[in-house]
Amino acid sequence: MVVLFFVLQTLVFPVIPEVFIDEFDGSEGITFNGEGRLFLGADGGVWVAEPDGPRGKVRKIADVDFPLGLAGVGPRDILAADFGPKNVFQHGANDDGIVWRITPEGKKTVAASGIADPNFILVLPDGTFLVSDDGTDKIYRARGEEVSLWSTAVAYPNGMALSRDDRILYVAQIFKRLDPIVGDDRLWAFDLVEGFAPGPLTLAVRTGEGGIDGLAADEIGRIYVADNGAGKIFRFDPASSEVTLIAEGTPGVASLVFGEGDFDREALYATSTRTGTIWKVKVGVRGVKVHR
Repeated sequence: MVVLFFVLQTLVFPVIPEVFIDEFDGSEGITFNGEGRLFLGADGGVWVAEPDGPRGKVRKIADVDFPLGLAGVGPRDILAADFGPKNVFQHGANDDGIVWRITPEGKKTVAASGIADPNFILVLPDGTFLVSDDGTDKIYRARGEEVSLWSTAVAYPNGMALSRDDRILYVAQIFKRLDPIVGDDRLWAFDLVEGFAPGPLTLAVRTGEGGIDGLAADEIGRIYVADNGAGKIFRFDPASSEVTLIAEGTPGVASLVFGEGDFDREALYATSTRTGTIWKVKVGVRGVKVHR
């Protein structure tokens, strides 16, 4: 009789992030499309990355003015937030931001417009999508060609993530104020009501540092938080309210996504606005199924 023994390996946090791509000056958005292909927003363009070798290979597919958040949409395409020619941080109030829909071949069409500085994009179960404007207190919802104001409850909203059951929306507040810029550490939670309208808003947690940016959720229901200002990645467990330091030494960490396709599915891939680095961070769990 042969007896097989399996040893469960538990990661000890914080882990050491691995450099996956290191050829950009600055990077922000990151997402997978429905085919499991990885897309990046960096250096004035949208790029597709390959999982080959110890360092990923990249190829530019489209030019944009100022790339921010990305999200997969439909079976193949992605959505890309673009500040446009102007942004509130350098030029003041504006309305020239665009959300592009981009095919893997690089064809661009306008998916949403009239938003000052679109930052993070989150696709909802019904195919509509939310867009945060981190220079204001506005989160928008796009339905086809219609863009409407969804919420003004969170100041300077940035990253967004849905709970595993789609009943709660988590929103990162990145700033306390803009002049001068002061980072914030608050993670907010909306109870969603029928039709994914915003219900009551509560403070989910404070990470204790400041400048929280992108969010991602794992299959257990925990929320991963990129702290751009501190250069750290935290994990928040809504069930216990525990905050765990997952990784540090990631200056300017901005957006997070769990691996899909041929990429490591038990790792986060993270971008950096400060160094342009794309990191791979082992977390030992898969991401929640995302909506496209």
